[in-house]
Amino acid sequence: MNDQNYSAHPVLGALALSGGAALFGTILLDATYGLPWAMPPSWYTMRPLWGALALAACAAGLYWQRSRVTRVSEWRPAIPGRRFHRLVVYSRSDCHLCDDAKAVLAQYLEFLPVIEAVDIDADPELKDRFGTMVPVVEVDGQVRFHGRVDEVLLRRLIEGTPPG
Repeated sequence: MNDQNYSAHPVLGALALSGGAALFGTILLDATYGLPWAMPPSWYTMRPLWGALALAACAAGLYWQRSRVTRVSEWRPAIPGRRFHRLVVYSRSDCHLCDDAKAVLAQYLEFLPVIEAVDIDADPELKDRFGTMVPVVEVDGQVRFHGRVDEVLLRRLIEGTPPG
């Protein structure tokens, strides 16, 4: 089974972002104090190009960091079928993390029961219990995720549980 259905975008993003930041730092160092080492002639003749390159690298790095490409349609557990009896997502309104968690879970509804969404702000006991840890995903009475749903762990949980 291959849980590595993520593209290398986050790694490329980190490299591009680091490279862009280093280039910006070099530009600022050169403009402020001068560089203690020699640079190629193009460094001095095409300064705006180097600034644009640094900006483009940072922008590409941020984009790649945020764009995890998963191929849910390609992933299937070894034994098909719906797992678990009850899935509850404790959340609150206007919570983007809660919306993200529900969206991830919705991609796997073929293997999961219907998602029950419970607003913790409507129940003081739940609000005290979970506070700012939302979303909290409870599967068959056991809390499995806090804050976000990790797709790799969700796939392993589905794979490791026989259909019932």
